[in-house]
Amino acid sequence: MVILCVGGDKRYEYLSEMLRSIGEVYTIGIKGSKDKIDKYEDMPEKADVLVLPLMGKGMEVVCGEVSYPLAAIAGYVKTGGIVLGGRLTNEQQALFAKLDLESADYLKSGSLAVKNSIPTAEGTLAIAIENIDDTVFGSNVLITGWGRTAKCCARLFKSSGAYCTVAARRSEALADAWTESADIIKISELAAKADKYDIIINTVPAMVLTEEVLLNVKENCLVIDLASIPGGTDFEAAKRLGIRTIHALALPGKTAPKAAGRMIYETIIDILEERGVKCDKGDKT
Repeated sequence: MVILCVGGDKRYEYLSEMLRSIGEVYTIGIKGSKDKIDKYEDMPEKADVLVLPLMGKGMEVVCGEVSYPLAAIAGYVKTGGIVLGGRLTNEQQALFAKLDLESADYLKSGSLAVKNSIPTAEGTLAIAIENIDDTVFGSNVLITGWGRTAKCCARLFKSSGAYCTVAARRSEALADAWTESADIIKISELAAKADKYDIIINTVPAMVLTEEVLLNVKENCLVIDLASIPGGTDFEAAKRLGIRTIHALALPGKTAPKAAGRMIYETIIDILEERGVKCDKGDKT
């Protein structure tokens, strides 16, 4: 099996190394990688599988300061081959279909989402430790939302000695958070109760930390927003009010790239095997 890996941060360096256990791997735009080629035209043969990084909108693959046309790179995949990427748009998937290529978005894997919540929570704790003047132990932490990442954050911060409160809209989510020994409030109560917290962690991909809420946060409160762009915080209002905010994106690749690469590798193996591709996994460590 011939695999072409393109772009991405350090997690993709680990990913490309792990993929060598199932085939011949060529890479573009991945630092420190073996069998790195300077441009896709240097591919000695067409690939059976193309692995893309997290994609943005548009029809280019961004690798640091260099961009590659997606159509040109996809042209170096065999007819009937498979394209795997993160956050693939409908337009991008339509291109692959036009080229008679299968495609799958590995970020839509439920198992990867669960696994990614662990390094995300650890990275969030590291950010908190580095950016507050007090200890996390004994601090009052508010977590908005109650999805996978929020749950991991609550457990990790609680185990570090923080007092955790969860804000959510659904009564079922609040009840579940209560079973985890967290205090609970409704999202609608945020503005009234925002002054109680030293750290606020947002996981909701919608505007929940509005100017009305931010007007009431305590002095020196640290806001860490984990939601994808544009986030769930009114960053302009926070700047005017002098509130410290950190929009912490792609934490798995920044704080635990080896683990993040392994998680994507395991997901890719699952996707390929579901499509009938035999993978000799070798040593996954």
